[in-house]
Amino acid sequence: MRVAGVALAFAAASAGAQAPSAASLPSYRLRVLGVFDSQSGSPIEGVEVTDAFSHTVAVTTKTGTVSLAFLPEGGSMLRIQKIGFKPVTQVVVISPADTVAITVLMEAAAQSLPAVVTKDSATTFLSPGMRAFEERRKAGFGRFITEAELRKNENRSLTNIVRQTGTGVSCTRRTPIRCFAVNTRVGGSGCSLDVYYDGTLVNDDFRDLEQIRTDQIGAVEIYASTATVPAEYNKTGKGCGVMLLWSRFR
Repeated sequence: MRVAGVALAFAAASAGAQAPSAASLPSYRLRVLGVFDSQSGSPIEGVEVTDAFSHTVAVTTKTGTVSLAFLPEGGSMLRIQKIGFKPVTQVVVISPADTVAITVLMEAAAQSLPAVVTKDSATTFLSPGMRAFEERRKAGFGRFITEAELRKNENRSLTNIVRQTGTGVSCTRRTPIRCFAVNTRVGGSGCSLDVYYDGTLVNDDFRDLEQIRTDQIGAVEIYASTATVPAEYNKTGKGCGVMLLWSRFR
């Protein structure tokens, strides 16, 4: 792996990534993210950097960098993707205490050319996460919401869709209302489920079902019993259960 030169290249690129049009923002709001090839260390141009919640998209320049000035105060979850590379999901914090430039290394995706069978004009692509979703759904453990179901209910909040599966949902009484999936069998008011977004464990700021857009989700898995939680998603060991959210590929 030839990434020894990434740090120097990124430092130089970051210095030029402070767009004059963003001069009115405090400096910490201009945090920079750089995307590089994990094998060559070269910057990757044209990578889509998407705020998973607002769906705002920015694209990296020839230097592989992009300003994160479009993210809200406090930060968000980013979906980083480009054809030919494995997508990356990463939580980014935007605050006065978090100003260091962020480096993301993307791995080239293996190109396989299976036999082509044409049935209709739609192209079906299953990411590794969605393939695992289908395997677990066939096994029958847990509760599953497919993309077809989510597409039929895009005008509804994820809170209502999750509640409809029989999963407990606890909402705050203050405005704005925040709602979280819970295991009602543990504790009086329920124990909050751990939430993974595209395989990444997220904190409270990104577990709020009211803030997650239904039209951005391709599938949902809910395991209210710790006995059924897939081993790779039982990292915290708190025993409440797990909800897995998978991004939708259009």
